[in-house]
Order: sequence, then C-alpha cells, then structure tokens
Amino acid sequence: MTAPRFMVRGLVAAVLLMAAHDASAAYGPREILDARRRLYATSYRWADQHQVLRVTTVDAQAHEQERMVELYERRYGDGGRKVLLVFLAPDNVRGTSVLSQARANGVPERWLYLPRQKRARRFAGQMKDEGLMGTDLTSAELDLLHDSVAWTAAEMRPTLRGTERIDGVEAYGLEVGQAKGYQRILFWVGATDFVLRRLELYGAEATALKRIRQSDVRFVGAVPVPSRTEVETPAAGTRSVFEVVEVQFDRGFSDDVFSLPLLASPNKE
Repeated sequence: MTAPRFMVRGLVAAVLLMAAHDASAAYGPREILDARRRLYATSYRWADQHQVLRVTTVDAQAHEQERMVELYERRYGDGGRKVLLVFLAPDNVRGTSVLSQARANGVPERWLYLPRQKRARRFAGQMKDEGLMGTDLTSAELDLLHDSVAWTAAEMRPTLRGTERIDGVEAYGLEVGQAKGYQRILFWVGATDFVLRRLELYGAEATALKRIRQSDVRFVGAVPVPSRTEVETPAAGTRSVFEVVEVQFDRGFSDDVFSLPLLASPNKE
C-alpha cells in the first residue's frame, strides 16, 4: 500500500486561514461557528472525494484487528449526498459494502451489501446506532460529523468553554445541549483552521457515551484532512482508529460508483 499522499498547503489557503483567525480572535461561540461554516462552504468546499483508510479496532481485551476500507463520497448542489464504503481487506470481508444516499434535508437511506449473499438489503432503523462495519463509529455519528460543519448559533445555542491545547494546537471548546438525540455535546475546533479536534457525546450520565478525536490535520490543496481519527466507546472499553492512506478530492468519478448492482465490483471507476 502506498504511503499517504498529501499536497502541500497552498498560499491561498494559508491567507484564508490567517484571515479567519484574525476575524475570530476573542469572539464568542456565534462568531466561531459562523467562521467555521463559511470556511467549509467556500475554501474548504469539495464536490467529491475518494479515500483509502486503514481501520484498526481494539476490543476490551486490547485485541486488535486491522482492515482496509475504500470510501467514495459525492455532495450535490441541492444538499444531497451519497457515500459508499467498501472493505478491501482482509479477505473474509472483502467486498462488503455500505451505501448511503440522502436527499436535500432528507433522512439518509442505507443499504448493506454482503458478497456471499450477492444482494443488498436496506438498513433497519436501529442499525444507524450500531457500529459501522464493526467499528465504534455509527452511521448516526458519521452524519453528525458531516452536519456539524453547518451548525449555527441559532440552531445549536452553544456556550464557549474557553480554549484548550490539543495535540499542540490551540482549540476553542464549545458546548451544546439537547441536540441530535444527546443531552449535551462538547466539541473543540482549531483556533486557526476551525477543524474539529475533539467531540464528546453525552446522555444522562456524567461519562461520555462516545469520544471522537481527530489529529494530524494536513491540507490536500485547500481542504483540511485529519490524518487520524480515533473513536472511543468508554462504557465498552473499545476504540477504533481510522488512518488516511490515500485521499483525493474532485476527481469527477461517475455516479455509477453508487449503483447498487455494482457494489460487488472491485473496480468501480
């Protein structure tokens, strides 16, 4: 497998980030969310992406299992979105796929393809809260990560918890309550790039139900990409680590990639 391929941050991206930082200095939660939303709607924006990920799951007994996953995603001008996840390795799960399609402002529809059965079946409602492909990350949490870049202060009513240094990066900490099915959500975004660094999801208990940490943010052109994402389920004592092996944006691949009859095909371009 090839080494990670990241392009060097461009001059335009650097200027935009410095301007965003200057504009948000000493601002409150509204200004922070506004700056984050603007960046993801403009300089960070992309139409499609292709990634290869190394996924390591660690169970409560510290046993590790490694998998390779391929991801295709396309975002449409009307707000619609399609995502395809495909197992590349190991052999016993190779070809297993999950397809998600969401219309603008609609509830995502998802299908699971199992190569041995040679058919795709639609997710049951409760499956959105189950670990995606055996990991600690659920489909609902993946949707939350996607939706968070468009959060507004009017919608989320955030409070600022101050700043904290995370992996050597100064980050703003914010809290929202009674959102997305959780009693409260804590999250931290970089003070200069506004990229999510940490997310904690809470129910009624004091201990987080889930902790998500993103680190080693690198730029592919003008798009920031966390090279490593760690998802922890404290109550179960499990965690999953997602490491970016390859990533490309705006390749312009065909929409046929997302066709259910082609889920079994190892080459979708």
